[in-house]
Amino acid sequence: MREEPEAKGAGEGPGAGTDGRLVVAVLSAKTGVERAVQRGVALAAGKFGWALEVIDPALTGDDVRPFAELLGRADGVIVRLAERCGLVRPFLGRDVPMVGIDIAASRDSGLWATLLPDNAAIGAVAAEELLATGLACHAIVPSLPALTWGVARDRGFAARVRASGGDVRVYEPHEGWRAAAEHDALARWLAALPRPFGLFGCNDVVARFALSACKSAGLAVPDEARVVGADNDETLCLFCSPPLTSVRIDHEGAGRRAAEALQGCFGRPPPPRVAVMRFGPCGVERRASTGFAPQDGDPRLDAGLSFISRHYANRLVGAADVAAAMGLGRRQAERLFRAAGKSIRTEIESARQAHVMTLLSTTGLPLRRIAAESGFSTEIYLSGLFRKRFGVSPGAWRRAHRDARADSLPVDPS
Repeated sequence: MREEPEAKGAGEGPGAGTDGRLVVAVLSAKTGVERAVQRGVALAAGKFGWALEVIDPALTGDDVRPFAELLGRADGVIVRLAERCGLVRPFLGRDVPMVGIDIAASRDSGLWATLLPDNAAIGAVAAEELLATGLACHAIVPSLPALTWGVARDRGFAARVRASGGDVRVYEPHEGWRAAAEHDALARWLAALPRPFGLFGCNDVVARFALSACKSAGLAVPDEARVVGADNDETLCLFCSPPLTSVRIDHEGAGRRAAEALQGCFGRPPPPRVAVMRFGPCGVERRASTGFAPQDGDPRLDAGLSFISRHYANRLVGAADVAAAMGLGRRQAERLFRAAGKSIRTEIESARQAHVMTLLSTTGLPLRRIAAESGFSTEIYLSGLFRKRFGVSPGAWRRAHRDARADSLPVDPS
């Protein structure tokens, strides 16, 4: 299969703006996470032929009043984060659809649909990464202050470790402490843990803080402590010493799916309630904090991983397709992946398994549908791989990790 062309800026490229719709995206490009969301939106905008305009709060500030005229002409809006949603809605017509990313559904949000991360699955994937190294003791360093999404990631991590018979220790931050004092207290706590141990920080910022505390405690990383973060913000991860292993989250896919949801809203009346969709982990970027050789940031490897994150759900995608996206022959691509401590096949399967975990925990879909939507040829093949990796059947994992909201979802009989 051929790689889809990369979307260009608003108003550029073949077919841009040909359907006459103006879409405004209120998205920052400040962090790697936000840039990935922007990329997903831009790719879909090019496919749909929108005229895409971006308001970047990192450049313009949170005041959107200077853009009142632009928002007043918009046929649709995509916005990330709740505080931006409330600022934008007053400038839109009642029938103008707005789709959110990382914004909880509520009646007064003005959203037509929203995409939320499956934080429990993100934590579970981090746990899998550390459990695979054979560690018995695992530590969690929570966010300060405690944030809802961080708590959900921590719980997903703890549940998976405990299900495997592992020991989980949770650090208790001291509210109101200065960062330096908290750092010293964390270092003393980590120094007292049985070694070697695995450590999870709910995002890369927290994991970097914990990694620094490990060094202050005199702990050798990764020999005595192996550290995993989440979000895979490359700037943060590569700036750590040693570079930080992190769970990749499908932020690009979230941007793409938000655009697809917006496209489906055009020509329809406002829905009676906000449609909620989920996006989740799509693999792990392994670096030296868990024992893998530091990476050089080879753009060809990045291109291959990006291709996998966008196309893993297509069951026909294989190593040859990934190699073509990298501009290499298959053997060259495989050697580049092996040099980074990976393989093309396992990266594709990891992305598919992560999507399976998201669907199991947040939907009522039957396993055959989950297999089809995650890129597996049959539910039997999926079940065998899942049991081999997690030690339980998909059904047992679903019962243990099911999102409370999924209980109210009908099971698709197809």
